[in-house]
Amino acid sequence: MGEKSAATLPKLRQNLTLLPASPDEDGEPRWQLFDPVKNAFFYLSRSAFYLFREWRYGDDPAAFLSRLEVRGVEIDHTELEYFLRFLEKNHLVESQADTDIARLSNEVSQSKKHLLMWLLHNYLFIKIPLVRPDLWLNRIYPFIKRLFNWRLDRVALLLGAVGLIMVLRQWDTFTHTFQDLFSFSVIGYYIAALVLVKTAHELGHAFAAKRYGCRVSSMGVAFLLMTPILYTDTTDAWRLRSRFQRLSIVTAGVKVEIYIACVATFLWSIVPDGGFRSVLFFVATTSWISSLLINTSPFMRFDGYYALSDFLGMENLQPRSFLVGKWFLRERLFGFGFLPPEPLNRKKCWLMVAYAWSTWVYRFFLFLGIAALVYYFAFKLLGIVLFLVEIIWFVVLPIAKEMKVWLGLRKKMSLNRVSVTSLLLLVVGLAVLVVPWKNHISAPAVATFERYQVLYPSESSRVVAWNMVANERVKKGQLLVLLESPEVEQEIELTQASLDSLATRWQRVSAGAIDLMTLSTLQSQLSREQSRLQSLLDRRERLAIKAPYDGYIGEWLSLSKGDYVKARSPLATLYDDQSGVVKAYVSGHVLARLQTQLPVRFISNDGVAFPVQLAVEKVLPTAIKRLHYTGLGSTYGGAISTQMMDDQLIPEEATYEVQLSLVGAAPMMRQQFGKVNLTVEPHSFLGDGLRRIYGVFIRESGF
Repeated sequence: MGEKSAATLPKLRQNLTLLPASPDEDGEPRWQLFDPVKNAFFYLSRSAFYLFREWRYGDDPAAFLSRLEVRGVEIDHTELEYFLRFLEKNHLVESQADTDIARLSNEVSQSKKHLLMWLLHNYLFIKIPLVRPDLWLNRIYPFIKRLFNWRLDRVALLLGAVGLIMVLRQWDTFTHTFQDLFSFSVIGYYIAALVLVKTAHELGHAFAAKRYGCRVSSMGVAFLLMTPILYTDTTDAWRLRSRFQRLSIVTAGVKVEIYIACVATFLWSIVPDGGFRSVLFFVATTSWISSLLINTSPFMRFDGYYALSDFLGMENLQPRSFLVGKWFLRERLFGFGFLPPEPLNRKKCWLMVAYAWSTWVYRFFLFLGIAALVYYFAFKLLGIVLFLVEIIWFVVLPIAKEMKVWLGLRKKMSLNRVSVTSLLLLVVGLAVLVVPWKNHISAPAVATFERYQVLYPSESSRVVAWNMVANERVKKGQLLVLLESPEVEQEIELTQASLDSLATRWQRVSAGAIDLMTLSTLQSQLSREQSRLQSLLDRRERLAIKAPYDGYIGEWLSLSKGDYVKARSPLATLYDDQSGVVKAYVSGHVLARLQTQLPVRFISNDGVAFPVQLAVEKVLPTAIKRLHYTGLGSTYGGAISTQMMDDQLIPEEATYEVQLSLVGAAPMMRQQFGKVNLTVEPHSFLGDGLRRIYGVFIRESGF
């Protein structure tokens, strides 16, 4: 490079265009250099602008710099070298010499990749241009231009507000529409609606660009994680000097979708039920919400990123922030004292660092999620390959590259306040991870009763007397609830009347002569009615609910005299306070390290500890197949991961029951959920993590 610049300056390409640009973030004037071949724009500073303007093919570099100096522009050889390197790297100079052709051939050969390597690099996001719509957009824009003048956006927002009010008035119907959203009878309409909405989104970008006189070079389809999405190339918007005009182009697509959603919401509220109404629901909710989740994220290079960049007035926000974020990280770890990659004030520095670190955290979890997604949705072998590619390429390699930079700077590292602090934090962190200091685990538990009985009414009835109060101790045989069934009472009266009638007949015929058959029939009727009366009296007796044993009233209904209850509806739970027990649940990987000799404490979910200690009585040798206590399952907000199958809570991993007994007398009046701190053999966080990873590896290793 130095030899070349020492001879003559190369010739600039003739199709380059120099354009005025908006000032930079510090207010300094600058210009744009447009490359029509790449459809790319380059910003030029004041010194780069003078270099470009005074560039003469075949000039001697020394004479060139002298001419600039005469014009009052001071540029040294180093700055000229950097500018020449920039021109060659971006192919902005003509290539005529053999050395230039050899250099380009070498770049082409290095850029060529095997199809497999290309897929590994680009399977997450592939762009395929389909049409070059600029001429068509120029012809159609005069008609579309009227829409900007009519302010139809305000009409759409007004319809959306009216539609929202009407939807709130029929909210139950609106929410139940989602249940029929994926009916096969209207799936074709959904696909057509989705294509139309996304096409309108891209046309929103295109016509907004035309509004400001920009060229739309291409429109096509991109594959985001093998999912097709449309895209519009509005690179020409960079020629606009107003960042608010660029912001208008970037946000036009999402605005169009929101306007369509507003109109769809209004139409949904007035059209009758049917497939068209389901499609309107889809357009009004699902389609534009999914678009917002993807397009408005500032951490990926979609609409949200460019909108944030234009709003802040910071071009190339992401690569610049990454450089500042890495510099800031190195300075906070090692205290090199290096200058930042660009001039920064305190506010701008913190903004770029916050954005860079937030993007790294976002992408870390995003790529982990994508890795898990491709693993589970692809067949086993391909899923493993794609999972490894995702983790290694997008997570491990960036970290390894930064570590390599640290190694390259090791000669400039020294012991200072920053590096010593980092070293101490590293030692403390390693100690926390490696040293086996954890000797307790917190396990979800329930304090319950081995013996309990739920009190039910035998049939629908009315409360005559209610003698139960929560947490009240009752004695065996004590009347708790007296119920009365009008149906039973009526049947008793009718049966008693029938018995009286039969008894009267028996008295009348006993004095006279009757045949044996008539007497036998009368006896049979009397016996049947007496049995029926006894059955009815037994039913009445069962409606007088008494305590079968001493205990405490737990869960109960707050009822009073005159209330009606249904058959088999639980009224209260009676717990035998002498059968109290605590059951804890632990995962299989800690079972072997569990120590059962030391006392245990139970702490309820409301923070109250048991007044007595517990002792581990036994550990069931086999994992539970279902969880009997719903309050412990994650389905109902508990700590044990469960899923509902056949109306039963099934643990998602091997879970074992640990039974603990109460040491001493402690009155338990109700069932309580909480946790116990169990003693285990000392272990480290790192060991736990490695064991979990090994367990996942063993679980997923089978084909």
